[in-house]
Amino acid sequence: MRQTFGGSMETAQLALVFVHLLGMAAVVGGYFAGLRAVPKRLSAGIVHGTLLQLLSGVALLGLAEMGTEPVNHAKFGIKIAITVVVLLISWPRRRDQEIPSGTYHAVGILALTNVAIAVFVK
Repeated sequence: MRQTFGGSMETAQLALVFVHLLGMAAVVGGYFAGLRAVPKRLSAGIVHGTLLQLLSGVALLGLAEMGTEPVNHAKFGIKIAITVVVLLISWPRRRDQEIPSGTYHAVGILALTNVAIAVFVK
């Protein structure tokens, strides 16, 4: 028997989760890929992945609000706030040839914190 996607709402949610995970992979992967680089620099993957995370995360929140399950607003609020902070740090520095090591690690640690919140907070 062939399994198919559910309704259009479920399909939209699955597509958004896919895009959201791609953004996360770009941010976290870009961070780990640049750990040994000298000088430190924010890759396009980190910057654009963060923007992708914000847009898809807000869209996922909208879909969650339309569902029947209760929404953990504290979780979503913290995750969106962290993503906005990462964007505020990274977007103005996206073309810089060098950034301070602490700034680079702040972006990576905040991104990893967001992943941990997504996984461990219900």
